[in-house]
Amino acid sequence: MKQLRKFFVLFLFIISGIAQAKLDATIPVIDMNDYYSKSRHHIFIQDLSKAMQTVGFVAVINSKVDPKILDTAYHAAQYFYAKPAQQKSKCQKPALNGQRGYVQSEMAKGQLQKDYKEFYHISREYPEQIRTQYNYAANIWPEDQSFTLAMQQLIQELDQYTAVIESALSESIGEKSDFLTNMTRHGDFLLRSIHYPANPPTDTVWAAAHTDIDLFTILPRATAEGLQVKNAQGEWIDVIVPDNAFIINAGDMLQNITNGVYKSAVHRVISKNKNVERYSMVAFIHPRPDDRMDPLPKFIAQIGSRKFANVTRNELLFERLIDLGLHSPALLEQFAKSGAISKLIEVNRASQSAMKALRDANLATPDVLLKLKKYES
Repeated sequence: MKQLRKFFVLFLFIISGIAQAKLDATIPVIDMNDYYSKSRHHIFIQDLSKAMQTVGFVAVINSKVDPKILDTAYHAAQYFYAKPAQQKSKCQKPALNGQRGYVQSEMAKGQLQKDYKEFYHISREYPEQIRTQYNYAANIWPEDQSFTLAMQQLIQELDQYTAVIESALSESIGEKSDFLTNMTRHGDFLLRSIHYPANPPTDTVWAAAHTDIDLFTILPRATAEGLQVKNAQGEWIDVIVPDNAFIINAGDMLQNITNGVYKSAVHRVISKNKNVERYSMVAFIHPRPDDRMDPLPKFIAQIGSRKFANVTRNELLFERLIDLGLHSPALLEQFAKSGAISKLIEVNRASQSAMKALRDANLATPDVLLKLKKYES
């Protein structure tokens, strides 16, 4: 029993034809079948809300994600990442701030060392009119068409659950079922194909503790263990996703909208075994660039004050890209002109790294300089 309390591992078994789960009690498992059940739909919504308010992580069983499509994507990823660095770098365009194509790692917010990983960013294939309207970059594809086809199929497979989860999350915060879908219509669905090489150096981890900057994230099973989430007690809990399930976690934008009532899940990925590499697929669900992420009045009333900034999706995303060192000079200048950093300072949520980047580029406002002086004194 002590081990069960310490580790979050999903052991699925069948009782009377109903999938059940035995796991750490602080992180519930919810059943997708309940969402479609008239008699149990409210239970699905209640459990989803509870999970988002405590840890920000929940496992969804009976998802019916096609394991063959997922396996094909992993095989294609393994083939791509095995290529020489020079070939992979052909799919890298620094001007896109890491939002498309190949990226040679990143540094988690607040960290001083890069993660031990490499990844590839792919979005939905939008019509040119939509890409132009919202200033979305086109996908960058390697010469190997099998990678392209595998990732496109996986996006289509995971994307079919986006509207369902958006509807459930909207209900769970007491809004109309299309509340979040109205934000994400033509929003950025960003698939990250990640490779974690075996045996990271002793002073690095695969992915340092971080939160996601999106509304919410969908994570199907990975090829190896290593994902951990911090529970309400501050303990790191192991997460293993079975074949017929995926994980949903709340991101910073959903946390912002709910004024912190929903928790943006703190998680990390660590190497647990020698000579074992890991591949994972992560789908980040974003609103449109200029959509407001302001805390809803009812959540401000619930907390008693506004704890999060009145900002747009792009302003939150740009600050994170600057914090991660994935920004271009043009993006930094655009962020400075938006005035978003002052709004984040107002609620004590501004990134120190982002403020330093503004100062180094002579783009810092007096309140940025004052805040940095307090940090550095």
